[in-house]
Amino acid sequence: MNHETICAGELALEIVWKEGKIEALRLHWSKDVNASAKHSEHGAALQQTLQDYVKGKRVQWPELPLNMDRLPPFSRRALEALQNVPHGKYVTYGQLADMAGSPGGAQAAGRAMANNPWPLVYPCHRVIAGTGAMTGFSAPGGVEMKQFLLQLEGAVPRPAKTCPLPLG
Repeated sequence: MNHETICAGELALEIVWKEGKIEALRLHWSKDVNASAKHSEHGAALQQTLQDYVKGKRVQWPELPLNMDRLPPFSRRALEALQNVPHGKYVTYGQLADMAGSPGGAQAAGRAMANNPWPLVYPCHRVIAGTGAMTGFSAPGGVEMKQFLLQLEGAVPRPAKTCPLPLG
């Protein structure tokens, strides 16, 4: 397998290639990885899109040669349904299961999102617990990364910056 890593702002994507197809995109904090010196054509397209994304722009991820063959049928349906959750919005695991044609399948939707091989392109960070809790994000950085992505997209408010009170 070949690997290449792209970085933009706080985020990085490691692209895992196998036989001309992308097996996985691994999401990282950019401070924790080193960018590749050269990028493939698809890596360069992802780089540009990631740069726009971290600037808060709504992006259309490029067409990529993703290896969908290894996904179970429900995972594929859940990822396809996930494409209908727009930038700046989120759904619960139960809502995603409904969208994928499996009412009552919140746990299956959770497993599908936990095993999503292509985060950001298939935005699994846009799926939250029915209670509204930020749970179940397996990328490095975990829930903190999920919250960062949702804040970047404007789906949840950014924490207010506090200023010290003047001494008086």
